[in-house]
Amino acid sequence: MSLNIYVKSENIAQFLKDNINVFVVDELPEEHNEYQKRILEMARQDYLTGLATRWYLQDFIEKNRHERNITCVYFDLDNFKNVNDQFGHQAGDRALAATAEMMQNEFPDGFAARMGGDEFMLVFLGKRDIMSTAKRVTDFMDKLLQYYAVTRTMKMLSVSAGISQSVPDTGKTIDQIIHEADRALYEAKKAGKSMCKVYQPSMG
Repeated sequence: MSLNIYVKSENIAQFLKDNINVFVVDELPEEHNEYQKRILEMARQDYLTGLATRWYLQDFIEKNRHERNITCVYFDLDNFKNVNDQFGHQAGDRALAATAEMMQNEFPDGFAARMGGDEFMLVFLGKRDIMSTAKRVTDFMDKLLQYYAVTRTMKMLSVSAGISQSVPDTGKTIDQIIHEADRALYEAKKAGKSMCKVYQPSMG
Protein backbone atom coordinates (compact mmCIF):
# COMPACT_ATOMS: atom_id res chain seq x y z
CA MET A 1 0.00 0.00 0.00
CA SER A 2 1.35 3.44 -0.91
CA LEU A 3 0.54 6.90 0.41
CA ASN A 4 0.02 9.97 -1.74
CA ILE A 5 1.62 13.02 -0.11
CA TYR A 6 1.44 16.54 -1.62
CA VAL A 7 4.31 18.94 -0.95
CA LYS A 8 5.46 22.29 -2.29
CA SER A 9 9.21 21.70 -1.88
CA GLU A 10 11.31 19.80 -4.41
CA ASN A 11 13.89 18.99 -1.70
CA ILE A 12 11.30 17.54 0.66
CA ALA A 13 9.93 15.55 -2.26
CA GLN A 14 13.39 14.11 -2.88
CA PHE A 15 13.63 13.07 0.77
CA LEU A 16 10.30 11.26 0.74
CA LYS A 17 10.21 9.73 -2.72
CA ASP A 18 11.85 6.39 -1.86
CA ASN A 19 8.92 5.31 0.31
CA ILE A 20 6.00 7.54 -0.60
CA ASN A 21 4.43 8.69 -3.86
CA VAL A 22 5.08 12.45 -3.83
CA PHE A 23 3.32 15.05 -5.98
CA VAL A 24 4.63 18.63 -6.01
CA VAL A 25 1.71 21.04 -6.28
CA ASP A 26 1.08 24.76 -5.88
CA GLU A 27 -1.79 24.36 -3.43
CA LEU A 28 -2.33 21.66 -0.79
CA PRO A 29 -5.79 20.06 -0.59
CA GLU A 30 -7.34 21.10 2.73
CA GLU A 31 -8.09 17.55 3.88
CA HIS A 32 -4.41 16.63 3.70
CA ASN A 33 -3.03 19.51 5.77
CA GLU A 34 -2.97 18.05 9.28
CA TYR A 35 -1.66 14.67 8.21
CA GLN A 36 0.99 16.21 6.02
CA LYS A 37 2.24 18.41 8.83
CA ARG A 38 3.31 15.26 10.66
CA ILE A 39 4.90 13.75 7.55
CA LEU A 40 6.76 16.94 6.68
CA GLU A 41 8.04 17.26 10.23
CA MET A 42 9.75 13.90 9.78
CA ALA A 43 11.39 15.16 6.59
CA ARG A 44 12.47 18.44 8.12
CA GLN A 45 13.74 17.42 11.56
CA ASP A 46 16.47 14.92 12.37
CA TYR A 47 15.01 12.43 14.86
CA LEU A 48 18.18 12.13 16.96
CA THR A 49 19.40 15.70 17.32
CA GLY A 50 16.30 17.76 16.66
CA LEU A 51 18.22 19.75 14.05
CA ALA A 52 17.06 20.31 10.51
CA THR A 53 17.70 17.53 8.02
CA ARG A 54 20.01 17.91 5.03
CA TRP A 55 16.99 18.21 2.74
CA TYR A 56 15.42 20.95 4.82
CA LEU A 57 18.72 22.83 4.86
CA GLN A 58 18.93 22.60 1.07
CA ASP A 59 15.41 23.99 0.86
CA PHE A 60 16.42 26.83 3.19
CA ILE A 61 19.45 27.71 1.04
CA GLU A 62 17.42 27.52 -2.16
CA LYS A 63 14.89 30.02 -0.83
CA ASN A 64 17.60 32.53 0.13
CA ARG A 65 20.57 32.12 -2.20
CA HIS A 66 19.31 34.51 -4.91
CA GLU A 67 18.73 37.47 -2.58
CA ARG A 68 21.03 37.17 0.43
CA ASN A 69 24.65 36.42 1.25
CA ILE A 70 25.08 32.91 2.63
CA THR A 71 27.83 31.72 4.96
CA CYS A 72 28.14 27.95 5.41
CA VAL A 73 30.07 26.22 8.17
CA TYR A 74 30.57 22.49 7.67
CA PHE A 75 31.51 20.47 10.80
CA ASP A 76 32.75 16.91 11.09
CA LEU A 77 33.52 15.04 14.31
CA ASP A 78 37.04 13.62 14.26
CA ASN A 79 37.48 10.01 15.41
CA PHE A 80 33.73 9.48 15.74
CA LYS A 81 33.95 5.92 14.41
CA ASN A 82 36.25 5.06 17.31
CA VAL A 83 33.57 6.12 19.79
CA ASN A 84 31.05 3.79 18.16
CA ASP A 85 33.56 0.95 17.96
CA GLN A 86 34.79 1.26 21.54
CA PHE A 87 31.67 2.32 23.44
CA GLY A 88 28.78 1.41 21.16
CA HIS A 89 26.32 3.34 19.05
CA GLN A 90 24.41 4.69 22.04
CA ALA A 91 27.55 6.54 23.12
CA GLY A 92 27.92 7.85 19.59
CA ASP A 93 24.30 9.02 19.60
CA ARG A 94 24.87 10.87 22.88
CA ALA A 95 27.89 12.61 21.39
CA LEU A 96 25.89 13.71 18.35
CA ALA A 97 22.97 14.95 20.46
CA ALA A 98 25.26 16.86 22.83
CA THR A 99 27.13 18.47 19.94
CA ALA A 100 23.86 19.53 18.32
CA GLU A 101 22.53 21.03 21.56
CA MET A 102 25.72 23.02 22.13
CA MET A 103 25.64 24.21 18.52
CA GLN A 104 22.09 25.51 18.85
CA ASN A 105 22.91 27.28 22.11
CA GLU A 106 26.08 28.85 20.72
CA PHE A 107 24.63 29.98 17.37
CA PRO A 108 21.00 31.07 17.84
CA ASP A 109 21.48 33.29 14.78
CA GLY A 110 22.32 30.33 12.52
CA PHE A 111 20.29 27.63 10.79
CA ALA A 112 21.68 24.32 12.09
CA ALA A 113 21.33 20.97 10.35
CA ARG A 114 22.63 17.45 10.65
CA MET A 115 23.98 16.51 7.23
CA GLY A 116 24.15 12.81 8.06
CA GLY A 117 26.38 10.62 10.19
CA ASP A 118 28.72 12.82 12.22
CA GLU A 119 28.47 15.87 9.95
CA PHE A 120 26.69 19.14 10.73
CA MET A 121 26.21 22.45 8.97
CA LEU A 122 25.43 25.98 10.08
CA VAL A 123 24.05 28.54 7.63
CA PHE A 124 24.07 32.27 8.29
CA LEU A 125 22.19 34.79 6.16
CA GLY A 126 23.30 38.33 5.37
CA LYS A 127 26.67 40.05 5.11
CA ARG A 128 29.23 38.70 7.56
CA ASP A 129 32.93 39.14 8.02
CA ILE A 130 34.26 35.67 7.32
CA MET A 131 37.23 35.99 9.67
CA SER A 132 34.96 37.04 12.53
CA THR A 133 32.80 34.03 11.76
CA ALA A 134 35.89 31.81 11.76
CA LYS A 135 36.80 33.18 15.21
CA ARG A 136 33.33 32.35 16.56
CA VAL A 137 33.57 28.86 15.08
CA THR A 138 37.04 28.29 16.57
CA ASP A 139 35.82 29.43 20.01
CA PHE A 140 32.90 27.01 19.73
CA MET A 141 35.25 24.18 18.76
CA ASP A 142 37.31 24.90 21.89
CA LYS A 143 34.17 24.62 24.02
CA LEU A 144 33.34 21.30 22.40
CA LEU A 145 36.83 20.00 23.13
CA GLN A 146 36.49 21.00 26.79
CA TYR A 147 33.18 19.14 26.99
CA TYR A 148 34.52 16.07 25.21
CA ALA A 149 37.59 16.00 27.47
CA VAL A 150 35.54 15.54 30.67
CA THR A 151 33.17 12.96 29.19
CA ARG A 152 34.63 9.46 29.36
CA THR A 153 33.12 8.16 26.15
CA MET A 154 34.00 11.31 24.17
CA LYS A 155 37.59 12.00 25.19
CA MET A 156 38.93 10.84 21.82
CA LEU A 157 36.71 13.27 19.90
CA SER A 158 37.63 16.57 18.30
CA VAL A 159 35.95 18.58 15.55
CA SER A 160 37.04 20.06 12.23
CA ALA A 161 35.28 22.80 10.27
CA GLY A 162 35.24 24.41 6.84
CA ILE A 163 33.70 27.78 5.98
CA SER A 164 32.51 29.18 2.67
CA GLN A 165 30.56 32.23 1.55
CA SER A 166 28.28 32.89 -1.39
CA VAL A 167 26.81 36.16 -2.64
CA PRO A 168 23.58 36.52 -4.63
CA ASP A 169 23.50 36.21 -8.40
CA THR A 170 26.75 34.28 -8.74
CA GLY A 171 24.92 31.43 -10.41
CA LYS A 172 26.11 28.89 -7.83
CA THR A 173 23.88 25.91 -7.25
CA ILE A 174 23.06 24.55 -3.81
CA ASP A 175 25.50 21.71 -4.40
CA GLN A 176 28.26 24.16 -5.29
CA ILE A 177 27.64 26.26 -2.19
CA ILE A 178 27.80 23.20 0.05
CA HIS A 179 30.74 21.74 -1.89
CA GLU A 180 32.94 24.76 -1.15
CA ALA A 181 32.38 24.40 2.60
CA ASP A 182 33.02 20.68 2.27
CA ARG A 183 36.32 21.32 0.46
CA ALA A 184 37.45 23.68 3.22
CA LEU A 185 36.50 21.00 5.77
CA TYR A 186 38.53 18.44 3.82
CA GLU A 187 41.56 20.72 3.95
CA ALA A 188 41.13 21.17 7.71
CA LYS A 189 41.10 17.41 8.27
CA LYS A 190 43.98 16.92 5.84
CA ALA A 191 46.04 19.49 7.75
CA GLY A 192 45.74 17.54 11.00
CA LYS A 193 42.11 17.77 12.17
CA SER A 194 40.74 19.83 15.06
CA MET A 195 40.98 23.06 13.08
CA CYS A 196 38.95 25.44 10.94
CA LYS A 197 39.69 26.40 7.33
CA VAL A 198 38.14 29.09 5.13
CA TYR A 199 37.45 28.13 1.53
CA GLN A 200 39.83 29.40 -1.14
CA PRO A 201 39.33 28.92 -4.90
CA SER A 202 42.62 26.99 -5.02
CA MET A 203 40.98 24.25 -2.96
CA GLY A 204 38.87 23.26 -5.96
